Amino acid sequence: MGLRLTRAADYAVRAMMHLGSLPEGGVALKDEIAHAQHTPPSFMAKILRQMVKTGLLRSARGVHGGFCLLRPAAEISLLDIVESIEGPIQLTDCAPEPDRCTLSHDCPVSGVWLEVQRQMTTLLRNTSLEALLCAPRKNRRAVYSLDAHRARFAPGAGPA
Repeated sequence: MGLRLTRAADYAVRAMMHLGSLPEGGVALKDEIAHAQHTPPSFMAKILRQMVKTGLLRSARGVHGGFCLLRPAAEISLLDIVESIEGPIQLTDCAPEPDRCTLSHDCPVSGVWLEVQRQMTTLLRNTSLEALLCAPRKNRRAVYSLDAHRARFAPGAGPA
């Protein structure tokens, strides 16, 4: 299958985008989010509970209950969302902590893994939920531009 995020992380990002697109103070029910994002409701419930536990969402029971963002979308990064489901990103045993690997002192590839780890986490950290929600779309695909240190959505950039 190759290197990839889990389905749970993908669903978490989609759920957060759904919740972030609601009017300020808006809440959504688990089944509503699951239906809108084409995800199994029981799986969505597990994902939403985890994001409540990690402090990204608030949940409330009752007539006016549901799920909502705990912080503004501008203060939630893609890294926050992914790590709430996956835990800390660790590309290999030596990244991000080379001292944990007994071979890193003499390994020509450990520097590459460390740099891939650094760039990946930087990109995810610099991409806010708000940026994803405000992304211009072209043919239903976000138009995304990367510069050396900042992920951003920009008109006229090549398709994602």
